[in-house]
Amino acid sequence: MQDADYRRLVEDSPLATLLVHPTAGGWRTTWANTAAVELLAHPGLEQPAGVALSDLLHPDDLAGAVAVLDRGLTGDRTAFEWRFVRPDGTTVTVEVLMGPAGPLAAGDGTLGLACWDVSRHVARTRDLAHRATHDPLTGLPDRGLLEDRWVRARSRARRTGSVPVVAFCDVDGLKDLNDAHGHLAGDAALVRIAERLSGASRAEDTVARFGGDEFVVLAESAPDVEPQALAQRLREAVADVPVELPDGSTLRVSCSVGLVVDDPAASPAEVLARADRHMYEDKRRRRS
Repeated sequence: MQDADYRRLVEDSPLATLLVHPTAGGWRTTWANTAAVELLAHPGLEQPAGVALSDLLHPDDLAGAVAVLDRGLTGDRTAFEWRFVRPDGTTVTVEVLMGPAGPLAAGDGTLGLACWDVSRHVARTRDLAHRATHDPLTGLPDRGLLEDRWVRARSRARRTGSVPVVAFCDVDGLKDLNDAHGHLAGDAALVRIAERLSGASRAEDTVARFGGDEFVVLAESAPDVEPQALAQRLREAVADVPVELPDGSTLRVSCSVGLVVDDPAASPAEVLARADRHMYEDKRRRRS
């Protein structure tokens, strides 16, 4: 095959292809086919000077990509997953296969990068993983993810001595709300309660929907968390939650909270049973 034929074949290929070359300032593109220009939407790819790889790659992926390129061709046809950042700030995830530049090489050290867009596949995989571990109504972690994080929290507690705090929360009168106004109103109440509990918790805490009208808050670093203050903060957050009904009116719901310090010697079910008892004590106190 003549060089011109090879160039035309690669130029017209639907597979985004880049040539990159090492320079004193780092790796830089020397050529890009039309598919690459369209995929990455960077005008510099069409310029003779090319674009610095550091201006194309996501900062978190740059060091790994440079390490791969610096090793050069090893005969291993591994595809690498890198994220490129377009000039408008959007990110495209690609799988990259590195190979020889062939007749298009600009000089020694030039490498060819064949890139195919896997953004949709990655997004769908992440979405499926999220759905598998989160409640579809509230978006909160489900019971399985709560248990996994609880195991990890206990593992950290063995190293740090910081025992988690566990709060068991139950929506008051959800059955009556469902019976009187329908399950859409009940679902709305659950979503609002989830938002309130999340807002009253720290980023490092886990707020999970345990099932039905029950939620669990797992707060790590007990020395930094005063249990009664946490319980009061959660109670205040869910004491008077407005829920819009289908007829446009508003109903206010509340949530009872029972809180205990975790006991690593007991099973999570036993700890939750203790928190559940405290929750019912809280429910009885507020009814009396």
